[in-house]
Amino acid sequence: MESLLTRAGVALAANAVALLVAALFLDGVHVKFLFFLFLVVLFTIVSLVVTPGVQAVLRENAVGLAPFAGLIATWVTLLVTDLLSRSLDIEGLFMWVFATLIVWAAALIVQYVAPLVIADRKEAASRM
Repeated sequence: MESLLTRAGVALAANAVALLVAALFLDGVHVKFLFFLFLVVLFTIVSLVVTPGVQAVLRENAVGLAPFAGLIATWVTLLVTDLLSRSLDIEGLFMWVFATLIVWAAALIVQYVAPLVIADRKEAASRM
């Protein structure tokens, strides 16, 4: 259970940083900071639902696109979050592309950092 909570915490933090970086560096990405926490939680929940679905569809129907599942899932997650929330607004094709790349890169980093954080916490707990 602690591992799941740790992973969720790392995912929330990574998504917060990714959305913040996208909003700060891309003129066409607008975030209403008053509702930023809501935005991050919504984005993370949508991501947890969308990613496995996109991966399954690509494995079944478009095996050639399977290596791009993360990018496609990130784009779909941004799209759904943009449609469901008034706290995220992405304008223009290039902004969609760059925002997708930034958020996807953050997700990749989380895939590699989360196990390290969990291992460190387990190691620290075992020393006590």
